[in-house]
Amino acid sequence: MAEPEPASTPVVPDEEKSIGSNESPPVQPESAPEAAESLPASTEIPAGDTNKPAKETRQQTDVREQIYSPDATVSEQNTVREASKGSSGEEVAAVSADAGIDRGLNWNQCFPWSSPAPLSFSPAPAEQMLIDADGSILEQSQNQVSLEGNVQVRRAESLLEADSVLYQRTAETLDAEGNVYYEQPGLRLSASQAHFDLATNQGELDQVSYRLSDQGARGDADSASIESRDLTHFEGINYTTCKPGQNGWLLEAEKLDIDKASGVGTARHAKLRFKGVPFLYVPYASFPIDDRRKSGFLFPTAGNSDRTGADLSVPYYFNIAPNMDATFTPRIMSKRGLLLGGEFRYLQEKHGGRIQAEILPDDKAVADDKNNTRGAFSLQSSGRPAPGWTFDTDINYVSDNDYLGDLGESLAVTSGRHLERLGQVRYTGSDWSLLGRAQYFQTIDDTIASSDRPYRRLPQILFELKRPNQPFGLTYHMRSEYVYFGHSDQDNTVGHRFDLQPGISLPLHRQWGYLTPKASLRFTSYSLDNQAQGFDETPDRLLPTFSLDSGLFFERNTSLFGNAVVQTLEPRLFYLLTPYEDQDELPNFDTANITFGFPSLFQENRFSGSDKIGDANQLTAALTSRILSDTTGAELLNASIGQIYYFRDREVQLSGGATDEESSSAVVAELTSELSRNWRIRAGIQWDPHQNDNRVENGLFSVRYMDGAERVLNAEYNYTRDSVEQTDLSGRWPINNRWSLVGRWTYSELFHQTVQAFAGIEYDNCCWQVRLIGQQLLTDIDDDPVNSILLQFQLKGLGGVGNADDEFLESNISGYRANR
Repeated sequence: MAEPEPASTPVVPDEEKSIGSNESPPVQPESAPEAAESLPASTEIPAGDTNKPAKETRQQTDVREQIYSPDATVSEQNTVREASKGSSGEEVAAVSADAGIDRGLNWNQCFPWSSPAPLSFSPAPAEQMLIDADGSILEQSQNQVSLEGNVQVRRAESLLEADSVLYQRTAETLDAEGNVYYEQPGLRLSASQAHFDLATNQGELDQVSYRLSDQGARGDADSASIESRDLTHFEGINYTTCKPGQNGWLLEAEKLDIDKASGVGTARHAKLRFKGVPFLYVPYASFPIDDRRKSGFLFPTAGNSDRTGADLSVPYYFNIAPNMDATFTPRIMSKRGLLLGGEFRYLQEKHGGRIQAEILPDDKAVADDKNNTRGAFSLQSSGRPAPGWTFDTDINYVSDNDYLGDLGESLAVTSGRHLERLGQVRYTGSDWSLLGRAQYFQTIDDTIASSDRPYRRLPQILFELKRPNQPFGLTYHMRSEYVYFGHSDQDNTVGHRFDLQPGISLPLHRQWGYLTPKASLRFTSYSLDNQAQGFDETPDRLLPTFSLDSGLFFERNTSLFGNAVVQTLEPRLFYLLTPYEDQDELPNFDTANITFGFPSLFQENRFSGSDKIGDANQLTAALTSRILSDTTGAELLNASIGQIYYFRDREVQLSGGATDEESSSAVVAELTSELSRNWRIRAGIQWDPHQNDNRVENGLFSVRYMDGAERVLNAEYNYTRDSVEQTDLSGRWPINNRWSLVGRWTYSELFHQTVQAFAGIEYDNCCWQVRLIGQQLLTDIDDDPVNSILLQFQLKGLGGVGNADDEFLESNISGYRANR
């Protein structure tokens, strides 16, 4: 190291020494004294040591300083930074801080950003501070370093850029001026000047523009104070989630705290502007800055319908704990009065649940001779308290049968006929399971006779076993059930039912096909009360069943539309034999005809439940062909057709049913296709050859178009002879990148009536959204439809007002996904 020169000795200009030289320059006349010294190469000065002499030379060449902070040695090394040259040979000016604040940020995302922007720089090594500048000067008397020109300071995951920076060694502070830019994870700031305390990691900035780069929010402020990595205070601030240059909405506040640790922004004396027009003032407001929950008022929902009149709900949210929350919602309806609603949710390590309750103390729309206090309650919970154990609870209650029709808002809610109350516990072992269940139904459809309402199971105990790989390749089966059936109608038969069904099968599988013979014996016994006169109160039944399932697999390589595919051909035969036994004296607690379709061609009983076992001597013949992508294995097309051939009449029927003497079932055909990634087709038909007039028993055709531009179109036709004939059209179609049309129309050909129809328009620019929908809903075939207007107005990042929310469209338009 060269010896220090006298303080008054200047240095040779840059052009008289080589760039990066470590040699001491020649001494010049004393007539040009300098009050400050630059830092030459290889000089080491301990941080905070004011007694060590400084070098009395000044480098005008570019210098890069590496400072180990806060307590390590300060080491400076002169190196060459290759400056960008303009056409004239001069260095290109640095990009301003305002221009660089958005580098790498994708403002085309909607709030909150799904892919937060990474840091725009490489973090400094641990416990180090890296400084890069065009030039530096050491002030000996004040023990400070003045950095000039394109200064860049990196410390851990923080970056400071400015035209000039003054570094105070002893105080460990940085003062920056001119095109100041500061960045840390999730936060970017540009300012006119800034002051940073390296010891406390705090900073003050003036005339600030900021970006919350992990959520997609931005704004400007008179000043910003960085208290920690997670907490920043702003004064004279505005806040928005709109992209730069598009202040669709703007929150202005005297003060705003952004707390990333809690995910909350807190504003004082806040004013909200939309399109530059102020429309709301609040002295205090808090809002989420990410997708975490917080306590406070949620944005209200508003609407209007024939049954409720003007409808306004103002929910308050309680963030009780990270795994627990609640919502209290007063709902004011001009035609009915005040409804109070609440919801409580919890999630533990091994279980979770939800409780909802509503009460309308004085329904003004109810006739004077009826109870005008109305309400509803529901509880759902589930969990896994121990290995193998699960439980589920689903309890629902309404005060009267018209409650959901009067106060519900969707077809799914208002068209229900029964409300279930269920509690069950299940243990699942390696090859067996045990279920305990209690089940009850509240019937809310007045058209269902009391005697026809569902039975309650109090209790049901079900044991199932399947043990494969036994001697000789056998598989053992066992199903055993005990149930007590009760009923609200005192005249209905009630009682105990015990059902036992052991079985054995021999699965034989090869690459080219399979063969599975199976035999079982089913014993069912009852102990009954209120049995009809002349009928046995303890009837029983014993029936064997034999089945033989077989199939072959063929495949070939071919091409479709120029793409390599694999086509399969899979014939299948299924034989079923169950002898006849008269079962007319047995009660019918839970038995119904299984919905006939392709899967039911291969079932051992044509009835659900255990009260009826269908007699059978039949053979199912079916054929399936699939087309698979040769590269991905994805199924592009699946076509199946099948039919049952009966070798004897089916005498066992539900009450009042006549013997089925047809020699074959309807032909069942199904097709699903996704030959194009944008198109999906489903079709099915049941064709009955024994009918003379209309041979179509059941039919379904649906097609969906969906692309990456958020276009969704659905068309479906559903037909069941004498019961359903319905057309359903729905979709969302963007007019351009901001405006879209939404709608659905469901029409019953059988009743010549529209079941549900809505149409609307929405505007969404990822900054704010408005949606207006008109709806007509038929809740009862004998009543007039309910008309309503749904309006949703949302400021992205703050919340929304209205009841035309995303869930409404997602539940009514298949394939619709909200732009969240």
